[in-house]
Order: sequence, then C-alpha cells, then structure tokens
Amino acid sequence: MEIKQVKKGDKTIKFTIKGTNPAFVNGIRRAIQTSVKNLAVENVNVYENTSVMFNEMLAHRLGMLPIQVDAKTYKKKDKVTLMVEKDGPGTVYSKDIKSTDPKIEVVDKKIPIVKLGKNQRIKIEMDAVVDSGKTNSKWIPGIMSYNYDKDVFTVNIESFGGMEPKELLEEAVTEIKIKTEELKKALSKK
Repeated sequence: MEIKQVKKGDKTIKFTIKGTNPAFVNGIRRAIQTSVKNLAVENVNVYENTSVMFNEMLAHRLGMLPIQVDAKTYKKKDKVTLMVEKDGPGTVYSKDIKSTDPKIEVVDKKIPIVKLGKNQRIKIEMDAVVDSGKTNSKWIPGIMSYNYDKDVFTVNIESFGGMEPKELLEEAVTEIKIKTEELKKALSKK
C-alpha cells in the first residue's frame, strides 16, 4: 500500500492511497463515523432559564457543539462537567461555557447559543460524555469522503474540531484493529 499526503489544513487532510480496494477504504470511513470516540453534551440540567428559548431547544443546541477531546485519556462513557451562567442583555456564546477539565473545551468559541434580553438569565450544568456515532450522530467526530479512479483513492478527511484529522484516521484504524482482534478471538473459541 502506498500513501501520499496531498494537502493538510487545520481541520482537513487530503491524501492518496494506492494498492488497496474500496472495501478497505470504506471501512475506514465507516469507522470514523461509527467507532471513533468523541465528546458530546448528553445530560443537561437547567437550573434557571428565563430566556425565550425552551429548555429542550437549549439542550439540543448544546448537544451539537463540537468539543475538544483527548482520545488517549478519555474512554467510552467518561464524563466531563461543563457549565454556563450568564445574565442579559446579550448573547450567550460557546465561549461562555466553562469546563471542569482545562484540557476540554468547546472548539469554536463564536457559536451563538441564545440571546438574552434585559432581566433574562440562564444557569446550566451539563455532562459531556464520551461515545461514538454508532449511538447518536452528535458523537460523529468528522467526515471522510473518497474518490476512486484508476486504482488510486483520493481521500479527504474533515474534522469537526474535536481531534486533528490525522488523529481521526489513527483512531479509526485502531478501532478496526480492535474489532479484528475480537473477531479472531471469537473464531478461535469455536
């Protein structure tokens, strides 16, 4: 197999692969979407919300925020507590969310959450939980696409910001390896 990097950006990587088949490349794509662990807001406790947005809508918006994750430290079902508390008037942005772990933070600081009017306030505590896209799409850490032409795959990986694109690829390959080992063990028992 021959791999050659074509382009690298902050959240994207593009490379070519020769000497493999569509099933292998598609397996990596599926592993990124369903097996790579990521952090996403799961449990939301609204202590105070006098904004015009319903609690359920706020929880949904918070659940879709991209969160920086350390895939080596955090394992499936680990939790990190995040908090946001703000008084209006003004807009609550993702930068206003604070974490109990200084290594964990919302990736994009400019995402508007809710606009608060005069005398309006929110106070919310939430758990960001480690899981994968197999459970819910909010845990998908990025996307991969590829083009196949004359035995050459041109692969594009775009991270949503929680991990570097190269790290997404490495984690996907690790997950494939784990599943392969589990299959070998299961087959050897029969």
